Amino acid sequence: MTVSLLTALLLSAPLFQPGAAETERFKAYFTKGEQLYQAGEYGAAIWNFRRADEIRVTPEVAYDLAKCHEKVNDVAFTVLYYRLYLRRAPGASDALDVAEKVGNALAQAEAEGRGFLEVEAPGAKSLTIQGHTYPETPIALFLAPGDVELSGIFGEGTRKMVAQLRTGKASVVFFEPNPAPLLEADGAPAAAVDVAAARALEPKGPGPSKLRISSYVVAGAGLAAIAVGSVLGVMARGEASRVETDKSLTYAQATEVAGSASSKGLAANLLWGVGGAALAGGVVMFVVSMPEPGMKEQRSTP
Repeated sequence: MTVSLLTALLLSAPLFQPGAAETERFKAYFTKGEQLYQAGEYGAAIWNFRRADEIRVTPEVAYDLAKCHEKVNDVAFTVLYYRLYLRRAPGASDALDVAEKVGNALAQAEAEGRGFLEVEAPGAKSLTIQGHTYPETPIALFLAPGDVELSGIFGEGTRKMVAQLRTGKASVVFFEPNPAPLLEADGAPAAAVDVAAARALEPKGPGPSKLRISSYVVAGAGLAAIAVGSVLGVMARGEASRVETDKSLTYAQATEVAGSASSKGLAANLLWGVGGAALAGGVVMFVVSMPEPGMKEQRSTP
């Protein structure tokens, strides 16, 4: 990561400008986190990076949080922040390597019969999941599939919800506080609404995102290019071998076959390169299209 470049940009900002105080606070937490990381104080570094992330959203902070959790072998939070890093910087040079780490972790969870849960609860004083209380969010856990009970303490009271977790899948929960009560025109509380009936009338959730569909198309095109390149490569090797072993060929015939083998080999190399890049891009797009912490995939109910 270009930490020195980021620090230089922050230091070069004018002293008095809109948001200068926030910039200084961000820089202080970020720099302290970097120092603690280098010293091996990963827990303290995580605390400082989280404070920095609350002030300013950057891919650098998400990446550093992922590395800290990776150092302490906290796979769930490592996955959470690597996914957040990919969301913030999908074109990063190391995006494919990071996407591979995320994919391997989810594959391992599927092999172990677990699902991946991410929870965001803005405004919650604390959050309890399956009987364990957490003082702040986001929260990342690998849990057995099925219904997961959550309880959040907000300013107006306690709210509960149930999230569904599937094996090897990432489920993101956006846990909101209770909305203000609805009032009729005369100021009286509105009549209670049948939640089950209201849910029955709600439109179904959207289908796959455009980015997810594009990832299939790009990856499919990459696989097709690799397949065609492989066929051409086999043909090129066959023709090259014929030139070396078939003594009945005239000089003109051998030259023609050698030229054909060279052309096919060049085309094969080109297709392998393009196909490999397209396949890698499709993998990155697929991982990025997964729900990001804080996205409203599942909502709480009163």
